[in-house]
Amino acid sequence: ADEGLRREIGLFSASSIIIGQVVGSGIFSTPGSVVLLCGTPATALILWFVSGVVSLGGALGSAELGTMFPQNGGMIRYLAHAYPKPRALVATIMAYSVTFFCRPAAVAANVAIFAQYFFFAAGRREYIESRDYLLRGIGAVVMTALLVLNIVSVRWSLRLLNVFAVVKMVTLLIVSFTGFLLMVGAIKRTPGTNWSRGFSGTHLDARSFASAMTRLFWSWEGWSNVGYVVGEVRNVKRNLPLSLGLAMSVLAVLYMLANVAYFSIIPLEDIDNGTLLAAQFMDRVFGTTMGQQVLPACIGISILGVVMSELFGGGRLMYSAGKTGFVPYGAMLGEIHPRFGTPVYALLIIWALSLVFLFAPPPGQAFDLLVELVQEGMWYFYALTAFGVIVLRRRLPRYPLRRFRSPVFLAGIFGILSFALGVLQFYPPAQIPGKEEPSVPYYLAPLLGVLFMALCAIPWYLRMWRYVNKTGVQLLAWIDEEEQEVLQMTEED
Repeated sequence: ADEGLRREIGLFSASSIIIGQVVGSGIFSTPGSVVLLCGTPATALILWFVSGVVSLGGALGSAELGTMFPQNGGMIRYLAHAYPKPRALVATIMAYSVTFFCRPAAVAANVAIFAQYFFFAAGRREYIESRDYLLRGIGAVVMTALLVLNIVSVRWSLRLLNVFAVVKMVTLLIVSFTGFLLMVGAIKRTPGTNWSRGFSGTHLDARSFASAMTRLFWSWEGWSNVGYVVGEVRNVKRNLPLSLGLAMSVLAVLYMLANVAYFSIIPLEDIDNGTLLAAQFMDRVFGTTMGQQVLPACIGISILGVVMSELFGGGRLMYSAGKTGFVPYGAMLGEIHPRFGTPVYALLIIWALSLVFLFAPPPGQAFDLLVELVQEGMWYFYALTAFGVIVLRRRLPRYPLRRFRSPVFLAGIFGILSFALGVLQFYPPAQIPGKEEPSVPYYLAPLLGVLFMALCAIPWYLRMWRYVNKTGVQLLAWIDEEEQEVLQMTEED
């Protein structure tokens, strides 16, 4: 396999990596916020459908780019090919933003909260409110155990990812199948007004729409993770598009049915924004044991699956950033353990950075702000990647490795909406009924995200201009070499 890594990821494992990153706690809580923002379940269901279709367009666009450039690195590599000038500025900024901030901060944010759900399930809620550093310590221990597994065995890491994906899907299926039975009348229920009211009561102004779509698109986010490991996927031209298409399509159906289930049981007036919507649903349908114990435990496992997926993909991301020359010490970062076949040093650096983000922020607003910062810059990179599909269609119209062609129209819409969501973070968000207004200014997180990306121009200058001009080393020669090698092979054939 390319890059010294063995191709051990098949269709099921590739789908598990996608599901492992997409399905966290969002689908179990976000529907409540969305319906409160837009006013009616019918409107919320339409927004879920639209966001799902558009997200599928972004995922399929990523699949097209992955078949064209089937090496690890994902969006870093795609952006380098789509926007090579000036000296891969866009790809370099993403490389530093994601590898040194977004990914380790996301790992820290998720591993810090997963234990809350297990304490909740055990009835020890006092630990959630007063033992912040205990929760972080538990998270650090579990993250370290997952790191060790990632280092010593790709095969067992994939097996664990598969197990996490199965748990997520079973949990979703329980909720979604209940929604299907309710929809066809197989389960009797007391008639409510959620669906009979139709669109009456919809109050979707610009602020509500922006806030709702931000939550919706973030619930679909995570499919890009498989792009970071595409160099280890078997039969890329088949398995990459198929895994992205299948995983996102199946999740779309389950997400829609989950919404039908929630709002067929819980009257709009009873939605408590301070309580997990899925827990309210489970309480009413299956009893408090399912709602207060089984479901929280399943969500905790689901979040652990996200952490595992983030570590697995994040290690490959750091590995690729070094291998392609974007960050220094590429020889070390790109080293593969001769026995384990894993990027040991890249994984260790992601783990170390995650520990810093896990323990450095004090409890309260600082840590909450870190969670918000994780997503801010990614909208722009998603937009530029989607537009990159269009750019490369024009610049490399007959590229031989383009074995899959995505619906370019959907990719374009995804790019426009992603960019709009990035900009709309500076617009005052709508206030959700029953939720306290945050004391931190709404514009602080997006502003800090943009400033951090701007600061990444400094290592870009030092690396791609000063270092290159001083040493004469052509760090970015691989971009043109990869394209020309494929084109020349075609001419010879």
